[in-house]
Order: sequence, then structure tokens, then C-alpha cells
Amino acid sequence: MFYNSENRPAPPGVGGAAAGAAPEERLDLVRAVLENDSLGIAVIEQTGDVAVFNAAAERMTGLERSDVAGRPLPAGLLREEDAAAVAEAMAQGRRVDSREIQLRRKGGGIKDVILSAAPLSGAAGGQVYFFVDNTEKKYVQNMLVRSQRMDIVSEMAGGIAHDFNNLLEGILGYSSFMIDLVGEGHELRSYLEIIERSTRRASELTERLLTLSRYGESGGHRVDCNTLLQEVVKILDRSLDRQTVVELDLEDRLAPVQGAAGALETALLNVCLNARDAMPGGGTIGIKSENLVIDETYPRLDWNMEPGPYVRISISDNGQGMDKATRERIFEPFFTTKKRGEGAGLGLTLVYGIVKNHGGFINVYSEPGRGSIFNIYLPAEEAAAQQNEEPVRGIGGAPRGGGELVLVVEDDQMVRDLTQNLLETLGYRVVTAGNAGAGAEIFSERGGEIDLVLLDFVIPGGGGEVFGRLREQRRDVPVILTSGYNRSFVDPDLLGSASVSFVQKPYSMDDLARVVHACLHPPALGSS
Repeated sequence: MFYNSENRPAPPGVGGAAAGAAPEERLDLVRAVLENDSLGIAVIEQTGDVAVFNAAAERMTGLERSDVAGRPLPAGLLREEDAAAVAEAMAQGRRVDSREIQLRRKGGGIKDVILSAAPLSGAAGGQVYFFVDNTEKKYVQNMLVRSQRMDIVSEMAGGIAHDFNNLLEGILGYSSFMIDLVGEGHELRSYLEIIERSTRRASELTERLLTLSRYGESGGHRVDCNTLLQEVVKILDRSLDRQTVVELDLEDRLAPVQGAAGALETALLNVCLNARDAMPGGGTIGIKSENLVIDETYPRLDWNMEPGPYVRISISDNGQGMDKATRERIFEPFFTTKKRGEGAGLGLTLVYGIVKNHGGFINVYSEPGRGSIFNIYLPAEEAAAQQNEEPVRGIGGAPRGGGELVLVVEDDQMVRDLTQNLLETLGYRVVTAGNAGAGAEIFSERGGEIDLVLLDFVIPGGGGEVFGRLREQRRDVPVILTSGYNRSFVDPDLLGSASVSFVQKPYSMDDLARVVHACLHPPALGSS
């Protein structure tokens, strides 16, 4: 809204259907336009002070109107090169059209936006800025680029493997023929047998490459993933030492999927073997299956993700974990963190190809020293999924907030922005922090008015440390711990309080709405 807007006249030039309306109605219309949720608007007077700063601008910058009203915009809001380019254009009376920039948010974090700006004509002068949130678009673009890169590599690898396999068939056939010709005891027989064995190994390697592309078929049979997982555990047990244990948590009425049981079993076994190898000193491999319905509010985890029923298979380890650079490359052919000779770097690439050929996708959470969790999503048979799932609730039925203030402490910008948008859509006010220090600082300043904290417990700087500082200042504040890891990865000491809850990423609006509402409105003691 206008800074001090009740004392300002409506801007001139509001025409159309409202042209004949009463002045107060026209002012209400202008206010409604300014307070739209998708377009950030800031009007700067000739003095350089902010005259208008709407709610969308607050959301994108993390600033409140009281921070900027009657003052210049903070100097560090834009990067130096963007600020200089915009200032030059305004000084020359030129417009800035759809410039992709990054905003440095108050409390930490970066927001990708598209900026348009123009000098205001007339005696009043000044400038007007329009911000459009570009964060999700950039995220999806990057996701698409990675997906296209994998598709290109997969198709190229599959094509080469297809032609190479034909050559190997010739070598294998002639070597077998020559072994039969020379007979037992011939001096060349041992050499020919080496050629035959090597050729068979090479053929097995190319078969794995073929799985990455359209050359690998997914089949079309009804598959029970729980049965596959039980078979995988039997195979896995033979390769585990006593220091490594497997924990199974399988949903009783898991929906079937369509596909090739052998290929899916291979994919699941490869992920389990990868988990085993990530724990050279032993540990726990967790295997979980569950029915899941993805709706339109679910965060986009893959470029080709479609709403509908899925089977989610989660395979976790508490081993070495991976940094971001490694996570972004783990599915690339021949990429491996193992020593030379310990692996060809095709295990997870094979998994990627099989899951993709079945219409599914994979999401990975991992941090150095905190282990990893691979979530495999496979489209479920819809009729069976509807029998096994609770009825899918529409987002309109999700419990709404009443303006309560929620502090979101989350280092992943995309997740932070999505969570903020979800909560604001549900009627909550939101303040965000991109790291542990910023979260603790915001709570120190505004702890008395914050109604709930949503805290990523693996955030840089230490989620546990932030949690401790929150409790030192206010023991009664409800806290929701969140992570891509499952509940078993959270320090049990953090979950010991009645005012602490946990929600696993990714979550839909419905998931988040119910957890937040339950924390803010706990049942009275003695109620059923």
C-alpha cells in the first residue's frame, strides 16, 4: 500500500469502468492493484525516499514498510553492477525493461527477480520499480538444463553401446567358435578363453549403458515394490558385514506400479549397494516404502513431474554424505568418487535410466558427514492407489492461519521461497532467514512477536545451535523441525518436547498447513 496512503490522493489517470466511480472507490481500486501478490511495486520520490512499497515487494526483499517508508532503499539491496545500470538509466530518463537481477534479502539469502523501472514524468518526478519473482522460473530452467544434459548423454551412451554391442557379439561368437576348433590342451585355448571372458564383461557393461536410453525397455507388468525390496534385502545381506544393519519400513497396502520387475530390482539394489559403500565402517541402511499423492502444491522435484499417485521408496544411509558439487553429478555416466578400479561409475546412472524409463524420478538429500537419502518416485496404478490412500484433500480444505508470524530458517533459497509463499497463501505472516546466524538474530530482535519457528535442522551454522538459542529466550515457542532426511536422522533430544514437531521435505501445502495449525492450536489437556 501507499506509505501514509490515507493522506494521499489517488494517482491521476485511473480510467475504464472506474472512471465514473466515487473518489473513495477509485482509491480502493488503486490500493487493490498495488496490493496484488505477484508484482512488487516501489515508488521513489525525487528526494530518493520511498513513497510506495507494497506487500509483494516486502515478500521479495524481506524488508517491511516501516524499514523503508520515507527513507532511501537500502544500499545493498541490489548488486553493484545492477544498481549502477539502473541509476544510469534513470539519470538519462530511460526505462529498464525486464532486467534479470538478484535482490539481497534482509536477514540473508538471494532472490532472483525480473526488474522493470521507469522515471516518473510530471512535476512530482521520481521513479517506479516493478519486481516479478523469477526464482522458481530460474530453478525450473536449471532443472531442465540438467535434465536435457542427462538426456543427451544418455542417448549418446545408449547409441554407442548399441553399436558397440554388435561388434562385441562378433568377437564373442568367433572366439567361442575358435575355442571349439582348437580343442582341449591347445596352447591358444587359454588365451581365447581370456578373450571370451573379457568380451562377456564388456557386453555386460554395454547392456548397462543401454538401460540409460530408449534402447532399454521398462516393460509393462504389475509390480509389487515391497516384494522387490524384500528380495533386494536378501541379496544385500550376503554382501554386508556385521557392522551394517538394514531396517525395513514397508507400507502394508502399497500400490502396485507398472514396469519390469527385474530392472526395478536392479535399480533398488544399486542404490542399496551405494549406501553400503558410503559406510565403510558400518552403519544403518534404512529402506522405506509408502503411498503418496502429489498435488499441484507439491514442490517441483523433476522437470517431468506430474500430479497423481506415486509409490515413494526411500533408501537412506548414515555414512559419509555428499557435498553439493558431488550431488549434482552422481547420475552422470562414469562419474565416481571411488578409487580407480573400484567401480565404473555406472551404478547410479543405471538407476537414473531405469527410473526414468518407468516414468519416475529421483530426489536426493545429502550433506557431508550426515549421510544420504535417495527418494525414488514411481507412478502408481491409480485405482489401487485410491483404495490405499486416504481421499485426496483439496487445498481449499487446509486449515488457514489468522495472521500469526512464522520465522522460516532455511538455507535452500528455492525451498525458503516456496515455504514462504505457501504460508502466506494460508494466511500467515512470514519472516525468513537463510542461515543459522540470521535466524538467531531475527529471533533475538522479534522473539516476542514470533508465534512459530520452522527450522531446517541441517542448516549451515547448526540447526541444533539455533534451536538451543530459541529455547534460551522462549521455551514456549512452537518449533517445527524440517529436513529432507527422515525423522530418524534428527537428534532425539530435539524431539523430546511437546512443542516440537517434525515434517519431512518435500511437503505440499496441505501437509504444511496441518502441521503448522496443529502446532499453533494444540489440543487441550484431557481432550480426546
